[in-house]
Amino acid sequence: MVEAALATDGINAPREALSAAFAYTAEPVERLIATERGRERIHPARLRFVRVGGEAALELSLRLFGCAGNTWERNERNDTCWASPADPASTTAKWMLPPIEFWRGPDGKPTAALSVTMPGADRVVEVIGRASELLAEGDGRRGYDLTADLLLNGQEDPCLMVAQVYRTPEGDFWAWPTVKGNNRTKSRHQILNTDQAELLTAPDLTAALQLWTAERNAELEHADSDEHPARLALQVAVVEARLVAGCTKPELLYQTVQAGNRRDHIHANLGFTSNNQDRAIGRRVLEEYRAAGIINDTVFGVLAGDLPITRLSECPPDAGVCEQRDLRCMLLLAQFFPVAGDNRRRPLIRKAMAEPHGELLNSQHTTERLRAYSALCSVSWPEAWNPRVDDKTVPVANARVGVALSGKSAVDLLAVADKDDDAFGELIRYRAPQWLAAFKLADADRGSMGAQANRGAGGEPGAAFRARRGIPDVLAAMNARRARAVGLLREIAAAMEEGRAPLRVDSFGKVDAAGDVANQAWFDEAFPKGTGLRLPKPAYTAPPSGLAMGKQVQQPLFRAAPPPSNRELADRKKAGVRSLLDQIESFTKDLATRIDDARSHAAAAGMNPAWEANESERLNVQAANVIERLKHAVEGTRPPENGDRS
Repeated sequence: MVEAALATDGINAPREALSAAFAYTAEPVERLIATERGRERIHPARLRFVRVGGEAALELSLRLFGCAGNTWERNERNDTCWASPADPASTTAKWMLPPIEFWRGPDGKPTAALSVTMPGADRVVEVIGRASELLAEGDGRRGYDLTADLLLNGQEDPCLMVAQVYRTPEGDFWAWPTVKGNNRTKSRHQILNTDQAELLTAPDLTAALQLWTAERNAELEHADSDEHPARLALQVAVVEARLVAGCTKPELLYQTVQAGNRRDHIHANLGFTSNNQDRAIGRRVLEEYRAAGIINDTVFGVLAGDLPITRLSECPPDAGVCEQRDLRCMLLLAQFFPVAGDNRRRPLIRKAMAEPHGELLNSQHTTERLRAYSALCSVSWPEAWNPRVDDKTVPVANARVGVALSGKSAVDLLAVADKDDDAFGELIRYRAPQWLAAFKLADADRGSMGAQANRGAGGEPGAAFRARRGIPDVLAAMNARRARAVGLLREIAAAMEEGRAPLRVDSFGKVDAAGDVANQAWFDEAFPKGTGLRLPKPAYTAPPSGLAMGKQVQQPLFRAAPPPSNRELADRKKAGVRSLLDQIESFTKDLATRIDDARSHAAAAGMNPAWEANESERLNVQAANVIERLKHAVEGTRPPENGDRS
C-alpha cells in the first residue's frame, strides 16, 4: 500500500507517515489498489481534491481500526489553555506548544506532513493526554452523551486526519492527529480501552495492534449479551477516515488543515467559550487577508498567535514586553477596522464576518468585530480575558470609516499622556480596557450578583466585593482622574516588563510607598463608580478623495486623524444635546419612581404627610427652576422667524 500510494499522482505524504496510517487499515488491500499500465496505485475512487483555507488538499478515504488517530492538541476550542509564542512573556510557560513546521523528505522536498520538536517522549505523552483532557472540559452544551451515542449507533461521519511527526531525542514518532472529529477520536479510545499515547510511542506498532486485538477478542468471548461493553465497542471497532495524503503547498499545510477545524468553531452549535469562538472568527478574517495577499505568512502567523512578535519587521530590536504587545494589538485593530478607501480589506472582512452585503455597519457588527479583536489580543497575555471588555471602545460612526491612530507606541504615549490630551485619550480608549482586564483590575460586568465575587489580592483578609460596573464607567472614572490614571497605566507597563503585579498609585500618580499590590477592590475605591467624565468620541475621519474617483487606496499601517471641521463639531455638540436630554428624561422617570417609593414607605411608617410643607415647597421651586432653564435652553433650537437667517 505504501508503494502504491507513493506512486500515485498527488500523494506527497512521507513514507513514514503512510506506514503509520496503513498499519491501522481494516479492509482488504485489493479494494484500495488499482493496477494501471502494470503499476499499482491507490484506487482513484478513494481520492478526492478539496479546497480548504484557499488551498487544495488531497484526501484519501479508507476504513481504519477505531483506535487509529490521536487528539489534536491545536484544536481551536482549546486555544486559551495553551501559551502562545505571540506572548513575549511565555518563555517560562508550562503549557506552551512548540512552533509547528512542515516536514521535508530525504531529498529536501517539502511533504504533506507537519513536524514539531519535543524535549522528550514523555512530553509527547503529556501533551496528547492534556489535549484529551481539555476536550472533556470544553464539551460545550452538547445535548447528548457522545460516548453513549457511539456505543449504540457507531460513528457515522468520517474524521479528517493529517500526518504529524513528534521529533524527540529518543526518535521520531509519527502520528495522525484528528483535525476534525477530536471528540469522536477521544470517545473511541475510551470505548475501545486503548491508550492513544502508548500506541503512538510503541516501538513496534504492528505488535502493539496485534496484542490489543487479542485482548479485545478475549473480552468478546466472555461477553454474554449484546449490551456487554465489548460487544458495544464493535460499533466503533472499524470507522471511516479521511487522510490528508497530499497538498499543493506543503508550506501552508498547517493553515490549510487548521482552517477546517477553525470553521467548525466559528458558528458552532455546541456553544464553546466566547474567547475560543471569537478567536476562531478573528483568525477567519486574517485567513481571508492572507489568501488575498494583503498580509504575508509572517504577519498572519504573528497576528494569529503562531509566531513571536519579534518576527514582525515593524518590531524594534530592543522592544520590551509592553511595546511588543501593543504593536500586535494595534496592528490587529487596523485589520478589523480598515480605513475608508481600503477597497481590499473592507469587502473581505465583511464577507468573513458574515455581515450583510450592502448594509451599513451597525452596532451589532461593530461589537462582533471588537470581540474577535479583543479575543485575539489576549493571545499575547498569559490568561485570556472576557472579550466584552472592548465593547463600545469604537463607536459605530468610526467603525464605518475605520480607526485612525496616531502611530505612536504605548511607550511613547505614556511618556506624554499627562500633558497631551490626544495621547491620554488613545491610551484610555484602546489600551486601558485590556490592560486592566489582564491584571484583573476591571472586567466586563455580566449584570448579575455573581459578578460581585471576591476579587481581593494575594490572600488579603476579609471579603472585598467589587462594584457592579461596566467598562465604560471604568474608563469614565479614569478620565476624571487623569494624574492617577496615567500613573496606574505607567505602573502596569512597568509590571509587564518586570513580570510582576502592578502596585497601587496615589492620587498624584506616584507608586504607593507601602508597596501594596493593586487589586479590583482598590481600583473601585481609587476610581469610584458613577463619578467619571465620559470619554469624547474619537475624531471622525472622512473618506479620502481617491474613494470618490473610484481609485483603490492602500491602507497605511496607522493614519493620523485630521482636525474636525466646524460642521463636524456642530454635529457632535447636537448629538451631545440629544444624549443629555435622553438622560434627563430617564432621570425624571427615576425621580417619579423614587417619590412614589418614599410616599409608600412614609405611609407604612405612619408619617403623614410624607414631606413637611417647607421641604415640599423647596422641591417644587427647584423643579420649576429646572423646567424653566430647560425650556429656555431648548428654545435656541427653533428656526428663526420671518426668514431671518442672521
